[in-house]
Formats: sequence, C-alpha cells, structure tokens
Amino acid sequence: MPMPEIVREVYAHFRDAYDRLRLPPVTFRPSFLRFLFFVFLCVIKTIFLVQFFCAEIDVSMCIFDPPFFRPPHLKGRHCPDEESCFFLDIGFKKKYADMMREFKVFVYPEGDPRTYFHTPKKLIRLYASEAYFFRNMEQSPLRTLNPNQAHMFFIPISIQKMSEKRLSVEHMRTVVEKYIRRISLKYPYWNRTHGADHFFVSCHQMALKVTQGVPDLVNRAIRVVCDPEYIDGYVKEKDLVLPHILLPFEHPAAGNDIKKRTRLVLLGDVAISEDIGLWNGTESEFSTIKNHTVSLLRERTRAYRNIAPRTLDYNTSKFCLCPGGSQTGAGRIADAIHYGCVPVVWPDQYELPFSSMMNWSAFSVQMKQDDYLAYDVLQFLEEITEAEYRNLQENTMKVQKYFQWNSPPIKYDAFHLTMYQLWQSLGLHASDSKISMALTDF
Repeated sequence: MPMPEIVREVYAHFRDAYDRLRLPPVTFRPSFLRFLFFVFLCVIKTIFLVQFFCAEIDVSMCIFDPPFFRPPHLKGRHCPDEESCFFLDIGFKKKYADMMREFKVFVYPEGDPRTYFHTPKKLIRLYASEAYFFRNMEQSPLRTLNPNQAHMFFIPISIQKMSEKRLSVEHMRTVVEKYIRRISLKYPYWNRTHGADHFFVSCHQMALKVTQGVPDLVNRAIRVVCDPEYIDGYVKEKDLVLPHILLPFEHPAAGNDIKKRTRLVLLGDVAISEDIGLWNGTESEFSTIKNHTVSLLRERTRAYRNIAPRTLDYNTSKFCLCPGGSQTGAGRIADAIHYGCVPVVWPDQYELPFSSMMNWSAFSVQMKQDDYLAYDVLQFLEEITEAEYRNLQENTMKVQKYFQWNSPPIKYDAFHLTMYQLWQSLGLHASDSKISMALTDF
C-alpha cells in the first residue's frame, strides 16, 4: 500500500538527517516497517550523541539514572587543567587572589577561652578540623583586629569545648543564646544584618541540634559544620561544610598504587571482607556480594560502628562507600581521599565539602538515595571500566591537597577553601538574608 504524502515527507526529512549523521548505509524501500526501523536507529544515535555531548561539555546538563546510562563523569574524562576540572568557578585563581587580598574577618574576643572557646594544644583526634580552623584563624592574615574593616564576624564558640564540661544540649543552647545577646548589645554588627554576616564553626555532632533553638543562628548566620546531614537540620542554601579529618593518619597520602587495589569496595566503618565477602576479580567471590544493596549494607554496618578500617583496607580498595550516618562527612570521605580510595557518595543525603565550588563528579562516584532500590550499587561499581576508574583515582590523588589541614595554613588547603566559600557566600547570602528579614518583619 502506498504511503500517504505526509509520511513520505517525514520519511524524506529523516533520511536527510540520517545521511548527515553518516550512519552505516542501509537500503530503504518505501515500506512503513522499514521507515519505523530507520526512525528507531536515528533515536538511538541521537541519544548517544547527546550523552557524549553532555559528558564532554557540561556534566550538569546530563542526568541519567542507572542501569540504562552510566553517569557522565564515568566517561573517562581526563583533567588537563585542575582549575577547569575541579573548580566550578570560572577564573577561580583570580577570585582566590582577590579573597586573600581583600577579605577580612573579625573574631569576637568576648567569653572565657578556658571554658567555651577552642584553644587547642594538639591538633589530633576526632575534632582536629575544628582545632585547625581555630588555630589557623588566629594565624591568618585574613583576620583583622578592627571590626570596622571586617566583612564577616567569627563567633568563636566551641560546642566540643562545652561538651567536655558535660553540659546538656539545653545548657549549651542557653550559653549560645547568652553569647549572641552579649555581642548584639555590645557591638552594632549583629543587629544590622541579624547575623547574616556572622558564622561559627563546629565539628561536634551536636552543633546543629544546639543551634536549632537559636532562631537567628539557624535562619541567617552561617553554620560551618562537619556533620551536614539534611535530616539534622543542615540548611543547604546557607550553611557550609568543614572538611572533617581524623588525625593522626597512620600513613602518608596514597600515590599511584592502582595495581595494589584488588578489592572492589570498602564500606564506611568496616571492610566488606569482614562482613559479607571479598571481591578479588573472580565470579564466585563477586556472587557473594553482588545482590546486597546499600540499604542492607548499612544495616549490617551498624553492628560494627566502633570498628575502624585499617589503613590496609583503604590502600587495597578501589572504592569507599560513604553512605549517610553519624559523622558521615567526617572521616570517611576525608580518609578515602587521603588514601586514594575513590569515594562513593550520596549528595542527596548530606552536603559535600566545597560542593558549591568543586566538581565532585571528577573524583567521586555520586549516587542517589533511591539508586540502590532500582539498581545494584556493587554491580554498578564492578561495571566501571579500568580506564574510567584510573581517571577517577588519579583525580582523587590530585585533590588530596585541597582537603588537607596545615598549621600554619598554606595556599589552597582546607582552611583557605573554607574561607573562600565564606567569601563566596558573603554577597549572595547577605543580600538574601536582608530580603528575608524585610519579609519577616512585615
């Protein structure tokens, strides 16, 4: 039966498009079935072209869920230039130089440093990141003693210091409220923005809960915390993440040791080999773990909460799973990066350090909370090619320096990138907060 005229026109259009794409030659006859087959080929070709374009040009344009598509960052992208690969800001180096030259922070001197302020003697253990920040703030040229020159104001309250005094959450909240009231009465800076240009830093897991009862801290001031769980009250549009690190490290940062990484994955606090199996590359061993979802793994891991992975576990694993949970953004991600184990993260559960400025897809595998319900995460990791993994692991080693703490601080380290995020948020956050205040006041 002859085709209608409109079908012939559509057919001719697609055939011209097909010729421009230079697909393998196919002999077409004016039959409807062959026409449908041709359209199917064009659709498939277009999908792959779009996927390739997104992976090469802008990964944020392309979000495909497994198992049908591999995430764009697993396309073997190479990073010829660290600024363009790891930093989302155009002209990051120039903006960083501007920050170092112009940014000034005033530290409130009120309070008893022996009781509530973090004056660390040793930069070790669970709250090392907080200790480094307090000490670096004292040493940094970004600090000013003249509040009239300051762009931002640091509230040097330490939740960790108060917890050492065995204060309850209610007592700590009262201390914070009294401190805010004191500086608001003594200085004019808090009242002019209701705290929008103020920030405080804490690595203690109770930091978000303590400040929940202090409305101005929650709504306007920036909370820089190590535990950025959304479920605990972390505000994505305002708060920031302090890269958490558990010191001391047993060994120096990892190098080019891909051949030594024979295990597929290390999960959080306990190696899979201690729980449900070990992946060394054979089908029989992989079958012992391939059907287990992340949900099941997390339940199994709770029983091993106090078992810390050995350095050997990090150094011999390709990927380190970092699911949500207590102190997630804490040592798991930092340790994985330090030891060259590509982190597998769930950014819809918690905020990633430097997420507003760094391209995490270049050095991590990002999953969604519901991915393990639709697709086997371990199988997904096993399907990552050697070339794709090599790029991810090499990039993981390249970003190690951005997550390191130093005393005194050095260029582009964790302290300076945290300050850069504060510098970034200054204009946007302050203006948004003023608008917010105007709306709430009326």
